[in-house]
Amino acid sequence: ITFLAVLAGILLSGVVVLTTSHAVFSDTAASDGNYFATGDVDLTDELENATVLFEVDDMVPGQAEERCIEVTYLGSLDPDLVKVYSGGATDDGLAEWLAVTIEQGVGGNYADCSGFGGQSTIFDGSMDDFLADHTDYASGVGSWDPSAAGEKRTYRITVVFDENAPDTTQGASLTDLSFVWEVQS
Repeated sequence: ITFLAVLAGILLSGVVVLTTSHAVFSDTAASDGNYFATGDVDLTDELENATVLFEVDDMVPGQAEERCIEVTYLGSLDPDLVKVYSGGATDDGLAEWLAVTIEQGVGGNYADCSGFGGQSTIFDGSMDDFLADHTDYASGVGSWDPSAAGEKRTYRITVVFDENAPDTTQGASLTDLSFVWEVQS
């Protein structure tokens, strides 16, 4: 009986091996070379931070100064709005007597605002208010929403010394004034 049990076990295991070992067809597909890379936001101006926009000495009440600056978006991402805000200044009583208007449009450049057009006013108030109320991207002003690299806008900034400024403004100054253009995605 033991011999028969062993023989039956061997035969049964042979049947199991024969029924489970058969040919199988196979194929694969692969996705090779995958990668991830970040885009960028890149904003530049024609001055490249090398030259100041305004250098005005001996202002008198009623005097107006105007400058243009062209800003270019060079990034690869579709960003949010480009905004302008104050990067700070040193004021000894002149800012409240300076009216500032900031317009965005096209045409004109740093050396010459002629040809500037298609504009919209994005700020019109006192320099004092601009310095106090517009200090970062969240509080900045602007409505330009670049859609592609190479797109440009010109900003015209006009500063007028109030003709009714008191004699106490003689010798006053506003220095280290910084206008900042920022874009985020």
